[in-house]
Amino acid sequence: MSFLSVKVIPKSGRSELKFEGNLLKVWIKSAPEDGKANDELIRTLAKIFDLPRARIKIVKGKSTKNKLVDIEGISIEEMKKTLA
Repeated sequence: MSFLSVKVIPKSGRSELKFEGNLLKVWIKSAPEDGKANDELIRTLAKIFDLPRARIKIVKGKSTKNKLVDIEGISIEEMKKTLA
């Protein structure tokens, strides 16, 4: 289980992930309405880190840009290596 601080940048023209220290910045295309941005965030993390979506949960911040995400099955170090 890895708890990860995530900052989401919605309504972006691109999908991108980048670590800044231990903060993961995620640019997504969806608007932050009706949970669309949260759904895209989970789909994006699952695809990039090759995990089932069921292993990724937003623990805190469902209605804000700053979130705490629980990701099972991968460490923060492994995530950084994947994105490098």
